[in-house]
Amino acid sequence: MPTRLISTSRVVLSDIVSASPPASLNDGEKHLYSKLFEKFQPSKLVVQDISGGCGSMYQVEVVSPAFKGLNMVKQHRLVNETLKEEIKTMHGIRLTTKAAA
Repeated sequence: MPTRLISTSRVVLSDIVSASPPASLNDGEKHLYSKLFEKFQPSKLVVQDISGGCGSMYQVEVVSPAFKGLNMVKQHRLVNETLKEEIKTMHGIRLTTKAAA
């Protein structure tokens, strides 16, 4: 019987960070993604419109070396400052931040 090699590694698309926003994002998500990528050079970045597409509520996850040594409040303040103009037009934003290892 021939030997089969099976790869146990898998690629999780949300863990692949690129300067170009994923094509699957809507315009609002792409805008936030680009702005956050430019500012934080994250190792993980997820931006999701959770308002049903109208852009009034977003869920954002950022893992970045820029957060090293900062507590969660300071990390969130940095993201809020970066998106301050966009946040003015939103109903809300859910943030998850973490310092990259």
